[in-house]
Amino acid sequence: MTLDYSLWNAVVSTATLLVVAGAAFAALRQIRHLRAQTTLAGLLKVLDDWRDPEFQRIVSYVRNELPQKVQDPAFLEDLDHVLDHAKHPELAVGEWFEQIGSYMKHGLLDERIMMDVASSSSNTMWQALAPVVGRMRRTRGDALWENFEYMAARGVLFQRAHPNGCYPRNTPRMAELGGAHAYGRPVESAAPESSSAPG
Repeated sequence: MTLDYSLWNAVVSTATLLVVAGAAFAALRQIRHLRAQTTLAGLLKVLDDWRDPEFQRIVSYVRNELPQKVQDPAFLEDLDHVLDHAKHPELAVGEWFEQIGSYMKHGLLDERIMMDVASSSSNTMWQALAPVVGRMRRTRGDALWENFEYMAARGVLFQRAHPNGCYPRNTPRMAELGGAHAYGRPVESAAPESSSAPG
């Protein structure tokens, strides 16, 4: 018995559709996988830069010495002219956050992950550098370090949205787990479950 051409065409079309749908699904999974790899590589590079000993030395300077430096009018006036990174190491921190903020704004770094890791530090550094930014913007305009400002602003919004942190709701805290040590204090073990199989 000959197979009707219309039925044959329907079978072939359905098979083709299934193959194309399968290929599209596989491609989407691969794209997601590649995006995750790229995001991880970008985040690891950011963390490597942050942990660099020289960069950490400058971060320490911003936290501990810059607040006194900005009280000196001559220090701030110097920011109106050609910038000397030897005199103003704080510029390296602003430039770094400017770069990271740009990557985040354009989706090259996952904002949710970046904010989970760096919302606090971006806000702290912005506040510490605020007098420097304000002085430099007097002669250079508000576009100066706008991506740094964007990152700090997103960090503030992130912290307001997560006032108690981002700990996953479906994962118990250590204090809730029997036999675990929370905050350095032993927690009583949970009662052992019966080993007998249900009847």
